[in-house]
Amino acid sequence: MARTTKKTRNEKKAVLIALEDTKSSRFYFQSLINDIGLRGKIIFSKHIGTNPSNVLKAITSTTRYKEDYEKQWIVIDKDEWSKEEFNGTIKQAKDLGVCCAFSNESYELWILLHFEQLTRWTNREELNSKLKKYKYDKKSTDTYAKIKSKQDQAIENAKHLIKKHINDDGEIKPFEQNPLTNIFELVECLRAVVKNNDTDCICYPKDKFS
Repeated sequence: MARTTKKTRNEKKAVLIALEDTKSSRFYFQSLINDIGLRGKIIFSKHIGTNPSNVLKAITSTTRYKEDYEKQWIVIDKDEWSKEEFNGTIKQAKDLGVCCAFSNESYELWILLHFEQLTRWTNREELNSKLKKYKYDKKSTDTYAKIKSKQDQAIENAKHLIKKHINDDGEIKPFEQNPLTNIFELVECLRAVVKNNDTDCICYPKDKFS
C-alpha cells in the first residue's frame, strides 16, 4: 500500500499567524498563547516586512501552509499604506481563505480599547499619547499580563465600533473607517482552539469589504 503524507486533523498545527511587527503585537500574542495553554499549537511565520502584502506573503511563502495548519491569520495596520495596499491585501487574503485581523489606525487601538472606548477619528500619535497615561510601552514583554483582566472589555469595545460603522455606513470599510479593529476575532479564535473547536474559528462574519 502506498504511504500517504496527508496529515490528519490532529497532526496539524492549529493556527499559523503572520504579524506586521516584531515587538508589540508579537509580545502580546505570544503571552496570550502561553497563558491559555496553546504553546506549540500556534506558530508564527517568519517576519518579512511590515507592508500588508508582505505580511500576507509571510503566510503564503510558508511551505504547506494550507496542509499543515487548520487556520491562517495575518495581523496588519492601516498606518500610512494606500487604500490599494491595505484593502487589496484584505481582499486577497479573503480570496485565499486566510483570515485577517486589521486595525485602523494601528494595533495600539486594540490596546487602548482595554481601557476606554474611542469612537472619533484618531491617528497613531493620539493613540500613543492616550496610552501614555496607562504606562503602555510597545517594547514591553509584559503588556498582556498587565491588561489580560480587561480583555473582555476590549472585545466589547471593538465590537461596538464594528456595529457603529455598520449602522452608519451599512458595511465595513477597513480603509475609510477610523477607529476600527477586528483583532478580537483572532483572540476569540485562539480561545476557541483551547476548547478544541478550532475549525469554528470564524473570520469575515457578515462583513463586506470594499
